[in-house]
Amino acid sequence: MSNVLVTETPSRLGRLQRLARSRSAIIVLLLTLVAGNLLYAGFDRARDPLAGVPGDLLYVAAFDGYLDEWDLYDGQQSATIEDGRLRLALSSARTASWSVARHHFVEFDVSVAARAVAGPIDNAFGIVFAMQSPSEEACDLPAVVFCGIGQWSALLNAALRKVLDPAAGRNYYAFLISSDGYYALERIVDGAREVLSTWIPSRDIHHDLGAHNRIRVIAHGSELEFFVNGVHVMLCIPDEPGASSTFTNGECIGGRMVDGFQAPEPLRGQLGLIAQATQTGGGGVVVDFDNVTVFSPSVAGGGDAKL
Repeated sequence: MSNVLVTETPSRLGRLQRLARSRSAIIVLLLTLVAGNLLYAGFDRARDPLAGVPGDLLYVAAFDGYLDEWDLYDGQQSATIEDGRLRLALSSARTASWSVARHHFVEFDVSVAARAVAGPIDNAFGIVFAMQSPSEEACDLPAVVFCGIGQWSALLNAALRKVLDPAAGRNYYAFLISSDGYYALERIVDGAREVLSTWIPSRDIHHDLGAHNRIRVIAHGSELEFFVNGVHVMLCIPDEPGASSTFTNGECIGGRMVDGFQAPEPLRGQLGLIAQATQTGGGGVVVDFDNVTVFSPSVAGGGDAKL
């Protein structure tokens, strides 16, 4: 009998120990997933849109603090902070560089001071809005721990940009001006560009490198209005969806001039800044941005926000 006890007890203890270790591992895994989900939820609050009563100041960025709220990265296409300004630079033609704030917005009145400081005057720069990634709409445990990792910090976002195309899968609108005095409205869907309003010349845009311009976009629901240096600009919208129009000799060909743009879907997403190097102008584009302000829109028609 003693021999039986001696031979079976270690085996039984081993099974109990292995069972205990397995249960402990499962408990640790569950706790890790729960903790990771809670941690992500804290970071993910940035996806809740900032809102307020009409005229309220929602967000300010002077780029002299809270730099982890914006995408920053180096390379041939870069977004850096220099002398209290966000600088976007591009070395090659037909490329774009952008940086977005981590917060999301639905209705907004956003403006920014912009100045191209190097490169050709045949360039493009301005405001991006309603920027979304398709993956933002669905995320379940345990993958939720990894969802939106690029929003955790500028450092992580920069690391992701090293291995991923920064524009891949991104959907957004862009209101652009150029240093030779034009403005346009574009929409990007899954990397494909659609020109919503063709390039239109404006004497209200301050021309040439070093010129300061104030760019502003107002979104009331899905209704959009656009301003340059305090002047409300009109758009040349094609007559048919998906078609194109041109602006020649003061006339909108193949479209109509309108005061604003009606988006086909509710606007929700991040706000940011963008610079582009055109095919005709080439690379070497460098644009500085400063003093981003976002208000809750006060009244339709471009009413002034309160400070």
